[in-house]
Amino acid sequence: MSMFVDRWYKFIEGSNKKQAVTLDDRIKQVSGTLIIREAKVDDSGKYLCVVNNSVGGESVETVLTVTAPLNAIVEPTIQTVDFGRPATLTCNYEGNPVKTISWLKDGKRLSSHDGRVLRIDSVRKEDKGMYQCFVRNEQESAQGSAELKLGGRFEPPHIKEYFNDNTMQPGVSLHLKCIASGNPTQ
Repeated sequence: MSMFVDRWYKFIEGSNKKQAVTLDDRIKQVSGTLIIREAKVDDSGKYLCVVNNSVGGESVETVLTVTAPLNAIVEPTIQTVDFGRPATLTCNYEGNPVKTISWLKDGKRLSSHDGRVLRIDSVRKEDKGMYQCFVRNEQESAQGSAELKLGGRFEPPHIKEYFNDNTMQPGVSLHLKCIASGNPTQ
């Protein structure tokens, strides 16, 4: 009873759909063996080997991970955004595998952001600072950083000094201090 491999399949990432592996000068099939020369990160994934003969069929899955050094940069590296305007920081990375993406602001973890893109819908004063994107796997990590500056326009008023409640006798002179910052000043 002779056995033969009908086909090698590769699952489409993030789904249960599969497609036949395309054979070419770099990817060959010899008997039941799939041979990949000069493996690329794109070759990573889950493969399915299907074997059939005259009385039935069998299949087995295997996972291939092609590793590549991690590298990350945040773009734009410096941006100035006016108060109330949106800002977007993008973590562009290379390498494989990437298990986690995390963001820090001024050295503190931003638990609400874990994707490639960090969006701020309306920039506030506390949003200015240094942002870092970390990409990690079990063996290594890489990070990129960027600075977000607050533009000079449309900064709402902020009272820096003010007077306290006071009870005075009639006829006494007094000064009530109220000092604020903001832009525009009128």
